[in-house]
Amino acid sequence: MSMQRVPRGLMLLFIVAVLAVVPVGASAQTERDVDRAESQVESAQDATSAAYGRWQEAQDELEQALLELDQVTSELDNLTYTIGLLESKISSYEGDVVALRETAQELVLEAYTSGGRGLVTAAFEAGSIQDLLTSQQLMDRAASRDIADLDRLQAVSREMDRLKLELVDSKAEVEILEAEAAALVDRANRLADEARETYNNASAAEQRAIDNLAKERRELQAAIALKKARDVAAANSKPGTAAGLPPSATPGFYCPVQGGASFIDSWGFPRSGGRRHKGVDMFNKRNTPLVAVVDGRIKFSSNSLGGLSTHLYSADGTTYYYTHLESHPTNISSGSSVSAGTVVGYLGNSGNARYTSPHLHFEIRPGNVAINPYPTVRHYCP
Repeated sequence: MSMQRVPRGLMLLFIVAVLAVVPVGASAQTERDVDRAESQVESAQDATSAAYGRWQEAQDELEQALLELDQVTSELDNLTYTIGLLESKISSYEGDVVALRETAQELVLEAYTSGGRGLVTAAFEAGSIQDLLTSQQLMDRAASRDIADLDRLQAVSREMDRLKLELVDSKAEVEILEAEAAALVDRANRLADEARETYNNASAAEQRAIDNLAKERRELQAAIALKKARDVAAANSKPGTAAGLPPSATPGFYCPVQGGASFIDSWGFPRSGGRRHKGVDMFNKRNTPLVAVVDGRIKFSSNSLGGLSTHLYSADGTTYYYTHLESHPTNISSGSSVSAGTVVGYLGNSGNARYTSPHLHFEIRPGNVAINPYPTVRHYCP
């Protein structure tokens, strides 16, 4: 990776600082003094570039890890959806099987009491009650309606067994993806810690250079998000929703995850059931406090999709949605008015995120229409 050089203004500051401590003769500096000063400036610049480059490399790797994590999260979301469908179908088929078995058992009793003694022999020879209920002996005694029921019992039983095997396979795949997601979260946390450590150990001049780079990166990411917004808007019935809000529209906004989080612009990414991602996924440790981004009124709720959730309603009509929470705070109640910065939940993976790594799914909904929250949280979150 090529190292960006220190900004010209910063370099001039170094030159001034170095020259200030170099002895100056009565007439002028010697050529040797100038060479020494230039050498010191170059060394300082190289040191700054090294810290600058280490920080930039950690950030690049972090964004790549988060992109991979979102892909795994999407796969887990699809598997969760599939598992839910499988469990629902299996439950429905189990109900059908119970009803059909009752019909078959009535047929066995009726056939036996009407002289079907061969069924006794069939019962002893059958490997299971299922074999008996679908045996040829029973088929021979059944009326056409009963035969249809017995045929359906066989078909439903076979399909239920197939779905159960598919469910086992899906859950095994979930375990693999969960491990992959956990490894990516660990990698993202390590890279974030590495970037913070690089910054904290840097000199004041190095930190200023990194601050400038961080600002440039945020501006570039915002520009990319805007371009993406135009592309999405061109193919969307609600143009503009992908663009998000400019920082000027959200003064005094708090980062929703206390202490910051790792995240990327995943607006519009595909999700299960033909849905599109309408928020930003912000990863951090389980039970990390989540705070009100603005003043407003809160509502706690729970559903199968989002799990534990918090809605924050601001005075200007914008709703902020926090979901997949681990828990709600116990010191405030649903319906309370809160000020910006108040803890309104704790980060987790409830709802259909139960197989993913802990994260906050955060949405911004002016007029109850979701817009891309990434530009806003990118501006306010460390």
